Amino acid sequence: MKKYAYILLLSLYCLSACQKGFLDQGPLDKFTDDMIWKDSSLVNLYIANIYSGIISQYDRAGGELMMSITDEGEANRPYLQSQQVNLGQYNSSTGVFADVWTSGYTSIRKCNQLLDQLQSAPFSAALQQRMRGEAYFLRAWFYMDIYAHFGSFPIIQKPLGLNDELAIPRATPQECIRFIVQDLETAASLLPVKYDAAQTGRATQGACYAMKCRLLLNTLDYQGAADAAKKVIDLNQYQLFPDFKSLFQPGNDNNVEVIFDKQFGSLQSKQKHSLNDYEYPRNFTGFASGINDPTQNIVDAFMMKDGKPWNTSPLYDPEHPYANRDPRFYSSVLYDGIFFRGEVLDLQKGSAANPSERGTPTGYYLKKFLDTTYDLKGVSVPNFNNCIIMRLAEIYLNYAECQLKLGNMEEARTYVNLIRVRAGMPVIPAGEMTWDKYVEERTVELAFEGQRWFDIRRWQKGPELVGQPIYGMVVTVANGKRSYNRTKIEDRVFTAPMMYLFPIPLDVLNKYPAGKELRQNPEWK
Repeated sequence: MKKYAYILLLSLYCLSACQKGFLDQGPLDKFTDDMIWKDSSLVNLYIANIYSGIISQYDRAGGELMMSITDEGEANRPYLQSQQVNLGQYNSSTGVFADVWTSGYTSIRKCNQLLDQLQSAPFSAALQQRMRGEAYFLRAWFYMDIYAHFGSFPIIQKPLGLNDELAIPRATPQECIRFIVQDLETAASLLPVKYDAAQTGRATQGACYAMKCRLLLNTLDYQGAADAAKKVIDLNQYQLFPDFKSLFQPGNDNNVEVIFDKQFGSLQSKQKHSLNDYEYPRNFTGFASGINDPTQNIVDAFMMKDGKPWNTSPLYDPEHPYANRDPRFYSSVLYDGIFFRGEVLDLQKGSAANPSERGTPTGYYLKKFLDTTYDLKGVSVPNFNNCIIMRLAEIYLNYAECQLKLGNMEEARTYVNLIRVRAGMPVIPAGEMTWDKYVEERTVELAFEGQRWFDIRRWQKGPELVGQPIYGMVVTVANGKRSYNRTKIEDRVFTAPMMYLFPIPLDVLNKYPAGKELRQNPEWK
């Protein structure tokens, strides 16, 4: 382990890169292992590398976004792992979300190494405090991601050497939750409420409380999650960004609603994602893009602008099925007839936007995160728009869900209505707040952001929402008139409770010696 930090920094400086703002670093000359932990700029680079290990939704572009293992989306490439999940054709050997476990523990090791080395680092007390806070936050993040996908995990809280016991068993779920919460609480006690502009992107107190809220909500601790959400709200550091349609545009990176995001790098740092390249419709990119496509199931979840479902509202017109919708629909989904980047999108089968081979299987493309200013023909311009991981609207919704579960209907209604007002939708009148209205609001506000799978598990609705048929829209033209027909495109499989957790990858299991096997999740092989 003596040369661990040296190898990490030297080999990953160019490959993994840093982030913009505080992550921009100039070229480094040769340095020794002994120098690293005495030089704050090198330690900052080390921390930047840990941040870059966060697997965001944008990092998954070109593969499978979380939306495509829920009723939100369908991948247009049948060989992707999301299709194995949707058809129930996976097990430990297929390695579904193996990167969450393997790269997660790589990052956890870096956090443990950082905490160990900071004990003797010759930095100021303030700098030590901030770095320790970031280490605890980041360790909690990676453990939380592992827990969200696989359940309980082996707790490792120090850098392990060859003489240490390496075959560590999984802790209990309660022990795992306590450990993550403790790391987040410790981090919150060390980190500031905000930074100056040059430090944008670092974890803050608000990020700690927000992550704690998400964790406790998903583990059904409603009072604990509500208390954490209220701490975020009471910091008075965040506001709903007034314009939902531009919330995710790069010109509004780091806006007032963002609590924590993954900062993608500057032209110097080179860390980028490929979301715009892989998720734009094919007619804009010239290759088989548009990989993760919204379903008719999620389109139907967007209410009409009068607040009623499409199948009960007098505003719905089957000849113009996309008229008079919740304004968020137009910012989230690319549909037939939308005017987008200078042209009207034609999604009938066989069109330039929807060719017969590897077009959109659902009749829709994703819009929500696309950079509408991105130069699709400019090979010298990487994808650098940030990926929002936690924003205030989710905290409002988390808080509302907790209040509903705790019996405080009017408190829940207050926070749901704040989001509806921002969206331009009618408020829910006093006395009319229901669980179903809350679910409807959460579904459309957070659509495609990667939380749907975990919401469905928390609500124990896998068979009803994931295991049901997926529908798309087929557009046809006859005699100049367009027709829209809902069509089933796939039957999906969901076996409960088994499929609420993913199987621990076989490669991980095989690292444990006989007699000390790592326990697999129930019913998985």
